[in-house]
Amino acid sequence: MTEEHHLGHVARLHADAVGQPGHRRFQLLVDSVAGASAVLWLEKEQLFNLGLALKRLIGLAGGKEEARESADAAEEAGEPVAGPDLNLEFQVQELAVGYDAARALYLIGAESRGEDRETPKKVNLVATEAEVDALADEAFAVCAAGRPLCPLCGASMDTERHVCPRHNGHGPAA
Repeated sequence: MTEEHHLGHVARLHADAVGQPGHRRFQLLVDSVAGASAVLWLEKEQLFNLGLALKRLIGLAGGKEEARESADAAEEAGEPVAGPDLNLEFQVQELAVGYDAARALYLIGAESRGEDRETPKKVNLVATEAEVDALADEAFAVCAAGRPLCPLCGASMDTERHVCPRHNGHGPAA
């Protein structure tokens, strides 16, 4: 059985990376208006694709009048909002995004599979267009701050000598 938490409207939604390029871990930091918080660990590709999905969704649904959102709007919609004592942290396996046209809010869902006999967890949150647009921009910046890519093969270049397959392992990459 999945442990499901509705954080409601976010007070803070932040993408970040921890560690040195090449050995970084990526995270989404969430604080809800109700006081709950979550640290969602992601792969770099997941964070980048979350940014892409949010930008596409904004392009499809954006430009509509923003709703005035209260802290308990999710509760009014029949979803109990997690309280201030909730602090979640898990590795994300699945992400989903959506748009609630009735409230003009964007929805983000994250789910773990429950590794090592842990109960699978699911987190849902809502945010405004400005908040998800800022998150997408931040996700792109965090992902781009890693190791540079080889201009010939597109692989990540380590701080040590890069052996480029387009040079058949001989000569400098750039």
